[in-house]
Amino acid sequence: MDPREPGPLDDRQRNEFLKLRSALHDRITGLPAYALLFDPLRSALDGRRHLGVLHVDVANLDLVESLYGWQVFDRVLARIAEVLKGLPGTDLPEGSLLAVNGVAGDRLVAFVPETASGTEVEPADLAKMASAVCARLDQAFDDEEWAGLSPRLAFRVGHALLSEDPFYRFERRVHAAVEEARTLTQRRYRRAETIRGAELRRIIREAEVSAVFQPVVDLATLEVVGYEALARGPKGSGFENPAAMFALSVRLGMAADLDRLCRRRAVQGSGAMAEKGRGKIFLNVLPGSLSDPEWFEESFTRLLMASSLRPRDLVLEVSERGPDNDPTRLAAGFEALRKRGFGVALDDVGTGYASLATIEKVRPDYLKVDVSLVRGVDENLIQQELISSLVHIGRRIGAAVVAEGIESESEAAAIRKAGAPLGQGYLFAGPSAPGAPPEPTDPRGEGH
Repeated sequence: MDPREPGPLDDRQRNEFLKLRSALHDRITGLPAYALLFDPLRSALDGRRHLGVLHVDVANLDLVESLYGWQVFDRVLARIAEVLKGLPGTDLPEGSLLAVNGVAGDRLVAFVPETASGTEVEPADLAKMASAVCARLDQAFDDEEWAGLSPRLAFRVGHALLSEDPFYRFERRVHAAVEEARTLTQRRYRRAETIRGAELRRIIREAEVSAVFQPVVDLATLEVVGYEALARGPKGSGFENPAAMFALSVRLGMAADLDRLCRRRAVQGSGAMAEKGRGKIFLNVLPGSLSDPEWFEESFTRLLMASSLRPRDLVLEVSERGPDNDPTRLAAGFEALRKRGFGVALDDVGTGYASLATIEKVRPDYLKVDVSLVRGVDENLIQQELISSLVHIGRRIGAAVVAEGIESESEAAAIRKAGAPLGQGYLFAGPSAPGAPPEPTDPRGEGH
């Protein structure tokens, strides 16, 4: 018998109970809200001084929903729950109870009655379990399915002890223990973020950012038509990945300074490729940076001239991701830059945030198809149709379609068939330092 069920019930009472229990189960994770575990937890405390509480929190999870939509958000939560359900008997003791902080919640909780050896659980035991849970979650999301998430998810597991106190209602003791475990992760996170923030300020101050370049190729001839400039932080540091740098810079109000530094590094690096007939340089830009007065300052003009560049050699690439990327504001931001001669590209097209409205308002020169539409396109007719539709829209407004993240010849063939003229990805060449950007290889063995 389910320990959460009361004693004998008539049919009406049982139906009401089952409805209530169903209402307290989260459909996405398949886990109960921890309020449904009050009775089992009270029973588990019989004869014990305390139970352990582990609280699983995910940094940047709120951004997943705003950038990728609720469907991806739900997939992340379901995956986390799947991992946790496999831990009792391995990284968590048998008998551990799993729950979510509430129906449609975004935080998960594990209640640990005792250690694997049957002894009372202590803070040191919980700290080890928390580290093991973090490692399992990191491993579960370190694969190709989740590689496109930016910024990356960061898992934080806090812990606390739950004990009874006759002066307090038991339910409030449970809430307090869960909150204590949550705030432990928050305190640690804030301390870590303070340290990381100081390091990021130093990186910006000392200009320790570099640029690497990935070719954009003509899919018919495999000739290089340009390069996308990609920022990199100090090699071997936690900021080598630009997503980590920019995620923190946004939270700390340093995004404009970082974006300006990355822009200048990309322009400087482009000078080393002049002899290779570099074509267009695709430059990633934050939407807020479109109004940066530096674009029109003499110092930036001199920087361009030093690298043998003119504004028309640069294509300013802005992601359409994000609920704040209002199409009208983007179009207005690009207007003055277009008059100066810069090209315009919309990045991550097809990720769902009013793509058609954004394309119609901005009327870019290039549409860069998001990697989520490219990955596995050779086996997905819907993705092929979507890319074909974007190609048709691009022709109507005079925009060339660039398919990003091509990794196999079968993907490239499907994209060619859909009509996209341009592509980039590891099939042709990965990003490299500006001194010697790689020439793409011909996967068909036909030469260049």
